[in-house]
Amino acid sequence: MLLKGLRVLDMSALLPGPMCSLFLADLGAEVIKIESPKGDMMRRFETCGEKSPYFEALNRNKKSVIIDIKTKEGKSNFLKLAKNADVIIEGFRPGKLNDLGAGYSAVKKLNPKIVYCSISGYGQKGHLKNKAGHDLNYSSLSGILDVMSFPPSVPGVQVADVGGALIAAVSILAALIHRGRTGKGNNIDVSVFNSALSLINIHIAQRSVSKKSRTVLSGTKPCYNIYKTKDGKYVSLGAIETKFWESFCNSVGSRNLIKRQFDESAVQELRNLFMQKTQDEWLMLNEKHDFCCEPVKQLNEVINDIHLNKSSAIISLDGVKQTGYPAVFSSFAAFKYQNAPKLGEHTKEVLSKLKSKKK
Repeated sequence: MLLKGLRVLDMSALLPGPMCSLFLADLGAEVIKIESPKGDMMRRFETCGEKSPYFEALNRNKKSVIIDIKTKEGKSNFLKLAKNADVIIEGFRPGKLNDLGAGYSAVKKLNPKIVYCSISGYGQKGHLKNKAGHDLNYSSLSGILDVMSFPPSVPGVQVADVGGALIAAVSILAALIHRGRTGKGNNIDVSVFNSALSLINIHIAQRSVSKKSRTVLSGTKPCYNIYKTKDGKYVSLGAIETKFWESFCNSVGSRNLIKRQFDESAVQELRNLFMQKTQDEWLMLNEKHDFCCEPVKQLNEVINDIHLNKSSAIISLDGVKQTGYPAVFSSFAAFKYQNAPKLGEHTKEVLSKLKSKKK
């Protein structure tokens, strides 16, 4: 595996940090999830039986070690682990671990090459650093909700949190490459809010120079929209390029629409047009003419899709369906996946090695 031999201590909880370390774990890193005696709150979030599907999906391929960082023994064990770690990920309030003697400055003294990544809502500095928040707050404050729809609604996907996880993972890998070149570690400050902003970079750019509040990508144009079909289902049309739009117009015998690709007044005409065929009929027409039309699927349809399951885009661990790693590498045939750990499952294994080294 690509990251075999890399040791990561993950002190984070909920979504951004654990998703970041999930990418590293899937790629072969040894990820030790350090939990308080109560465990990650996600273990108790919307449980099904004794497990939370959310926790299971975010924490596969990891080890769980119970360390109470607030105690003298807990801090000692953490610092011993940190001495031989490559990466540390933490999601505490800014300054909290410094107060406990487990922040970057303390770890750097023991391990100058450490890549220490702090993930917080608004970053380690600035007037918002101590403010509490969750994905919905970051999405609303960053303008993501305005871009998505108006009036705003709660998005079903945790866009800001996922953005924070991705930025953290990329930043950690960049810091590791830098360490390989220079021998120096790094202290990374990831703001989930700033990560959310980066996701709408093109919209910020467009809005800064244009008076238009709604663009092609906002779903106000006929060529890029969602349409209801005759059987009460929906399809998405993404015919932004001229060739796809012309193919669509020609396939439905409406060449008069070709020059109205971005004419908002044509949206209602297309709504009426799409109501003339079922979803399957539209998909068959798209297969023949290729104009970027796809079904709006229910999540259960996706979960049970034969092709996605066969290709390991969706995997199953102990009955919990989840997505596999989304990229394919030529250097190895397949990813290996293990169930998320039970709370403290590897405490004895990991901490006993610290004692044996001391001897």
